[in-house]
Order: sequence, then structure tokens, then C-alpha cells
Amino acid sequence: MPSIKTLLLAWLLAIFALSIVVFTVKKSKPIQDAEFYAKQNPHCNTVKVHSNKNSLVECFWNFESFEELLGIEDSLYASMAKFIGERFPNEFPLRIHHIFSIPGMETDSVGIYGNSIIIAKSKNLPWHNKNNGCKFPGPCPVPPLRTIVAGKDSIYAINAILPGRVIKIEQNELYSITIYHGENIYSKTSGILELNDYVQLGKNIVPDSILGILPPKKNKYWLEVTQNGKRIGLPQATPL
Repeated sequence: MPSIKTLLLAWLLAIFALSIVVFTVKKSKPIQDAEFYAKQNPHCNTVKVHSNKNSLVECFWNFESFEELLGIEDSLYASMAKFIGERFPNEFPLRIHHIFSIPGMETDSVGIYGNSIIIAKSKNLPWHNKNNGCKFPGPCPVPPLRTIVAGKDSIYAINAILPGRVIKIEQNELYSITIYHGENIYSKTSGILELNDYVQLGKNIVPDSILGILPPKKNKYWLEVTQNGKRIGLPQATPL
């Protein structure tokens, strides 16, 4: 008959072995769930081990036309893709790259790619266009300088780069206009010879609204854009 010490040792070994089995099964379950999800969804073809608690599933969707987007369920990427499809039909085909974790189905990143756009979203960040920094679905900055043909002459005009509210108008020899665009973004445009009548303190301005004109035969102006007190860049301004 085995001694008590032998039985106790066997019991401890059995508990240890059972713990290893439970730990292994528990550890591999997220991977198994991810693999099962990928098999059930033909658009998902990659599974990556992210940690002991979850694994990443990588999926791709391709849409040849806007009509194909109408049938998909509303989700993190659906509204963005439909927004692009409605306004920029020339971007098709659209390719959506979606990475999320199993088992929590928490999105890690989403990317939408078209003929000329690359728009990506990382976890806890707003949609943004990597090419020009535009946020979705907010407006994108427009070039501030435009050309107006008047007879044989060309007049250079300045327009608002983003929607906002006029908070300051200064005049020395020429005018300077400061506009607040929200999200701590300010723009100050200087070098304007004559202001439009609707450019007044407190007035709301929309993009492409002509703020005023530059001195004759000159297209020099100064534009300073700041966010949180720091200067930020914009797409290069060219006459429209």
C-alpha cells in the first residue's frame, strides 16, 4: 500500500498537471476564437497573436461601386466608406483594412484606400487623412489664394481656409484678419487691401468665402495657422 507521502506527492503532481492543462486551454482560446472567426469570414485571412489574452484578426474588404456599400451593416468603417462613396465616386474601388482583437472585438485600426486617398483610424483617435491631415467628416483646409479674372487683369483674392468666426480685424496700411476655427485652431491672414462687406467681427465665415482682395498686381500675403499655440502646416497654397 502506498505511503501517505507518496499519495500526497501524486496528488500534488495531478493538481500541477491539471493546472497546466487549464492554463494552456485558457491561453489558446483567444487564438482558437480568432481562427474560427477568420474561417467563417472569407474577407479575414490573417490571425496574429497579440498577447496571452487576445489575438489580432486582420480583414480586407473590397468594393467596386457605391451600390456594394449600401448592403453592408453600419459599423466603424461603413459610415466612412459611404461618406467617400457619396462624395468621391472616382475613388472606387475602395479597399478597407480592418484589424481588431479577439475575443473582445476591440478595434485596433481601420484603413480605407482608394485611387488617391489613404485614410486611417487608430484606436481612440479620430478619422484622419494621412495625405492632408483632414478629419472625417469635418471640412478640409482649402488654399487661401485664388485668382479672379476681371477683363484683361487678374485680381488676387484671399478666402477662408476653414469655417470659423472672425474674432479680430486689424488695419495698418493693409488689413489683417484673425479667425477662430474651433478645436483651438486660429488663422491670421495679413496683407489684404480691401475687405468684403460681410467680413465683420463676430461673423461666421465658410471655406472659400472671399475675405478681401490683395493690392493690384500682387499675390503676396501672410498666413499663420496655430493650434494650441503652435504653428501647424497646411496643404500648399496655389492660386485657384
